[in-house]
Amino acid sequence: MNALLQSMAKNPATANHVVGCLYRMGPLAAPALPLLREQLALPRRGGRFQSIDHDEELQRVGRTLIARLATPDEFATPVAGSLI
Repeated sequence: MNALLQSMAKNPATANHVVGCLYRMGPLAAPALPLLREQLALPRRGGRFQSIDHDEELQRVGRTLIARLATPDEFATPVAGSLI
């Protein structure tokens, strides 16, 4: 997982691929929640080709993943700037 997160940090164009991999990892991706929230809070994300379609896909998959992984306690106190 560290390699995925480092990849996204070093090259934002990989964000869609990384989020897709995290989605397929299921509960094992829980340590990535802070990074996912951080990415969704950005006014602009890298993603593939920086297109609107790919950004919307990144947001959709990211929100779905956060909803799947977050505990009920995390929803009670959302992170400042979080879009969930």
